[in-house]
Amino acid sequence: MGSIVFSDPNGKAKLMTRITPISQSPELRIAVFGFLAAFVWEMWQMPFYESEGLDYVRVVRGCTLASIGDAGIMVFAYWIASTFGKNRFWLHSPTVKSVAIYLAAGEVITIAVEHIALNVPFGWRYADTMPIVPVIGIGLLPFAMWIIVPCATLALARWAYHERQQP
Repeated sequence: MGSIVFSDPNGKAKLMTRITPISQSPELRIAVFGFLAAFVWEMWQMPFYESEGLDYVRVVRGCTLASIGDAGIMVFAYWIASTFGKNRFWLHSPTVKSVAIYLAAGEVITIAVEHIALNVPFGWRYADTMPIVPVIGIGLLPFAMWIIVPCATLALARWAYHERQQP
């Protein structure tokens, strides 16, 4: 839902809520394109994770679940940027501030998730080929993913809006 501020006949400001069709929802576009971009990234980064004993189906299932989580994090990060910028539709004209908040929120969540997943028995393990980011202690690929994939997601989501507007 979007909000519109208008004045009533007495000159008082009123807030009117406008329902946004789901097809126009920036969150839906972030979720769909985020899932697709994250899935490609997750599959390509698999050689940098321990996957001994996993068959192809389990690898695809694991990457699918991770991509769903990634898409959820991207939507949550988008909401955080929307809240700080007071504009749910900032995707149409992103600012440096909104994109920075979006990326920073994703990175913070990623660092936390990586630390948790690396330290629980049912989590994942890096292969020896995974470069580690020194100060934060997580893999370079998950860290880089939260710059590259969310930026690609924003670009794809914006492209979809513009393509829809063309006659």
